[in-house]
Amino acid sequence: MLSELRLLSRVLRSNVMRLRYPSKLSFAITYRCNLKCGMCSIWKRSRIPELTTAEIEAFFKKSNNFSWVGLTGGEIFLREDIIDIVRVTLKHCKNLCVLHFPTNGYLKDRILLRVGEMLKLKPPRLFVTISVDGPPQIHDRLRGVPGSWKNAVETFIALRGMPGVSPYLSMTLSHGNLGTIDETISSIRDVYPDFDPDKMMNFNIFQTSSHYYANTDLGRLDESLLMKDVEKALTVVGGGSTFKNYLQKNYLKLYESFFRSGKSPLPCQALSASCFINPYGDVFPCAVFDKTIGNIKDPLFTLGDVWNRKDVAVLHHACKTGHCPGCWSPCDAYQTINGNLLRLRS
Repeated sequence: MLSELRLLSRVLRSNVMRLRYPSKLSFAITYRCNLKCGMCSIWKRSRIPELTTAEIEAFFKKSNNFSWVGLTGGEIFLREDIIDIVRVTLKHCKNLCVLHFPTNGYLKDRILLRVGEMLKLKPPRLFVTISVDGPPQIHDRLRGVPGSWKNAVETFIALRGMPGVSPYLSMTLSHGNLGTIDETISSIRDVYPDFDPDKMMNFNIFQTSSHYYANTDLGRLDESLLMKDVEKALTVVGGGSTFKNYLQKNYLKLYESFFRSGKSPLPCQALSASCFINPYGDVFPCAVFDKTIGNIKDPLFTLGDVWNRKDVAVLHHACKTGHCPGCWSPCDAYQTINGNLLRLRS
């Protein structure tokens, strides 16, 4: 309850001031991936030594006042030390309200085993998003590995049966799957008749990034087709009354503004409510802005000290006023939506 109140307090304060410490950390702990997605080139990256568990723990010992930690990749379950990473995260982040991670769901048995081990560590809230980007043939083509749809949906169904975890299917709208939302939902219901997309599904739209996805060679989506899908997605997940529905509704409604301007449709919360760390320890404002503010392997690094440097505050102002590459990805957009509640009400 205290962690929830702290998160709520931070959300409210982010509407009127720059937070003195980020409420959410997006932490990419690996760029390794077992799929070969067409809209993302993380899997093509050369192999560079990633942060060790000890280095991650050293960071969390000194920098841990987060309400929300999202562990992401690549595919995080390719790290053999994933449970140790979760353990040190929970050990040091005493104010944590949410632990979240995405997965492609391909390594079903390993994922179920590891999630079971995570639950024994008693995370306050554990959210898991499993990627499903179309009906089986389209998903497998986009993901580059046969059988990836089947494994993803089976992983989702199995996680639905595990008390203590909240799993969601996440569909990324991209070049190869526009116009397939209804077919995607129908294919899931063929194997899981109880599937309720309003409660169990999220949508996002593919994003380019030089330092994260390494996919800036991809062109823009067809505006007409994309906006039809955005409207369709709104009918699927925009009618509920949960906080998830609220975030999805505003994310999707505001996407057209981003698509046309290339800038966040609301004053961005990067380097106020959130930041991004890559598997080598570099700290960025977000998953898109290729500007580092430090590296956690530096023995003198603490996020609190860096956060309150003048140059970091100036960089936040650049993000807030649109003097940045611009993005509208849920990882950062959700914090921006939370930080602009009064604007959204007006």
